[in-house]
Amino acid sequence: MRRQVIVSGLVLMLVTGCASIKESRINPLNWFGKSEPVTVLNDGTAATVLPSLAPRKGYPNFVDTRPLAPVISDVNVVKSASGAIITATATLPTLGYFDAELVRVASADASVAAYEFRLRPPTSAAPTGTAAQRRITAAKSLSNEDLAGIRTILIKGAAGARQVRR
Repeated sequence: MRRQVIVSGLVLMLVTGCASIKESRINPLNWFGKSEPVTVLNDGTAATVLPSLAPRKGYPNFVDTRPLAPVISDVNVVKSASGAIITATATLPTLGYFDAELVRVASADASVAAYEFRLRPPTSAAPTGTAAQRRITAAKSLSNEDLAGIRTILIKGAAGARQVRR
């Protein structure tokens, strides 16, 4: 009786394993997928048609709602192995500003790289703090290719701008 239970258990496990082999790569009938139509060019070669990676409803339009930094107090450009690093410091009226970024904007002159210093203001009332506490710095790395032909780097704020020239 014990032998029959063991043998029937092994047979049952073997049979249930067949269902998983049906969908596995071990089964030679599953080595190729189903046939699909292919576009052929006039010279007889198959045209490669890639599925689109775009979302079905299209890409959302991104609008940066962060305001400009009130006062740009300092701009530095430091040479690096791959190009240069721009650092800009803004002086703010209160503490609590965050998400600072230098955002590239279009410039009328091709030799000018223009950036806007954008950041998010505090969501609630914030203390004033000291002048050193109210400074925030944002940086941007530029490659040598980005710097080709650039003579002036301009950082714009709400109350003015600062620039660095070569």
